[in-house]
Amino acid sequence: MNEKLEQDRKIQTRAVVSFVIILAIIGITILGIITMVINKRVATEEEKERIVPAVVTAEVVKSDYAVKISTQGVVESTRQTMLAAEVGGRVMEISPNLKRGGVVREGERLVQIDPADYRSALANSEVGSADAELALDQERARVEQAQLDWEKLGRGAAPTNSLVLRAPQLAAAEARAGSAREEAARARRDVERTEILAPFAAGVRSANVEVGAVVAPGTMVAELYAVSELEVRLPLSLEDFGFLSRDESGNVQGEVMLIGKIGTKEYSWKAIPVRLDPEIERETLSASVVVKVEPADRAELPLPPVGLFVNAELGGETLPDVAEIPRRGLLEGNRVITVDAAGKIDFREVEVLRLTEKTAVVQKGLEAGDRVVLTRLTAPVVGMVVEIEAPEEPEEGK
Repeated sequence: MNEKLEQDRKIQTRAVVSFVIILAIIGITILGIITMVINKRVATEEEKERIVPAVVTAEVVKSDYAVKISTQGVVESTRQTMLAAEVGGRVMEISPNLKRGGVVREGERLVQIDPADYRSALANSEVGSADAELALDQERARVEQAQLDWEKLGRGAAPTNSLVLRAPQLAAAEARAGSAREEAARARRDVERTEILAPFAAGVRSANVEVGAVVAPGTMVAELYAVSELEVRLPLSLEDFGFLSRDESGNVQGEVMLIGKIGTKEYSWKAIPVRLDPEIERETLSASVVVKVEPADRAELPLPPVGLFVNAELGGETLPDVAEIPRRGLLEGNRVITVDAAGKIDFREVEVLRLTEKTAVVQKGLEAGDRVVLTRLTAPVVGMVVEIEAPEEPEEGK
């Protein structure tokens, strides 16, 4: 029985200890909660600073715009020819200027072919021509005598083609005299052709003869090109071609400036349009205008050398009352962003007449005084506020 009482006492003791522990845990928990409530942090409201993007703008100015068209070309000679011998023979003499890169004067003797045989033939033909002329004069005298004899007979007018008046004999004598004259003229031309003269002031591209060589009729002697009559063929895109300035007759007008670089120096020459190529280049879909180079008033290179590559700038037509803005202000779809005095942006659709490397020429959609945003904005929306920096002046187009 004592054991049972001892066991009950232990059970009661454990129950009391457990109850005390539970009360202690509850007390500690309550105390912790009270401490946390007393010492809790109070959240403070902070106003977040609003970021306004800064943009660069360009002020729109309306004015007349003179189109300038840039292209390139190669200087070419307007006249070039292949000289050939018209008679055969041995070359006796050539001009010292007849060499590649040489320059010859108009009328300068370039090649002298041995004329001895041709002079002999000329002398023979002149003898034959003189004999034929003498025979013709004699036949005319016979005709006059026959006419007098017929009239003495008193038989009236003689038939026109009658043998009595020697009409057939006279016709034959006139034909022989004419043939002899032509033969003498041909022989004279052959003598003249033994001298090959420069047809115009020219540069020598190639020379194919030398003293002592025997040439045949048709042998190529030299290739010449004019050095004072130069032109440049300038290819243009069809868009640029449409901006060319024309007169009432449709002829291209306006100033053309050619710029070429030789070594470290740049040279410029003026040129004038002379004709248009009537055919469009199929491969490149381009048209060409040909300009004539004008000599510059200077001692050094008054004319460009043939074959020089030059940059060209053509003055085109004038576009009235348009706005020229920096090209980077133009968005896809021919739109621009404008900003008002309050700093709010808006989108505008514009009509672009011409694009250059740096600018866009706008005809409709902008008014004078508008400010076009040049800075690229991330996700711009209508009404967005921006900060305007110093405006840029419109860039001059090319």
